[in-house]
Amino acid sequence: MIMKLCTYPGCNCLVSNGTRCPKHTTTKKGGFSGKRTKSSEWHALYYSARWRQLRKDFLKKFPFCFVCGEKATIADHITPHRGNPDLFYNEDNLQPMCQSCHSQKTLRENGFFRERKQGEGG
Repeated sequence: MIMKLCTYPGCNCLVSNGTRCPKHTTTKKGGFSGKRTKSSEWHALYYSARWRQLRKDFLKKFPFCFVCGEKATIADHITPHRGNPDLFYNEDNLQPMCQSCHSQKTLRENGFFRERKQGEGG
């Protein structure tokens, strides 16, 4: 079974059916089916004017992914912020990344990605 990330922005849940995890699947009435979690409350930080400006300025200053050198599209938090605004808005806690490298990093951090050891087939 192929697992993919939930398509809800910032969600790192893996799903096998559909495009969103149960927490981000809407009900027939149009509301979210799950209760709000701390994680979803933290997600609101990404929509703040302060974050959008910080991200824009950061990516202008550092336009290339620090891993592969491709165009950076994500200002990644080095230390996960877990809703801590001091970590969230700290430019020293950011690194420029492309979408591909960021996805791989996120999967590794969440324990869903195992790098192959040298000599393993694939």
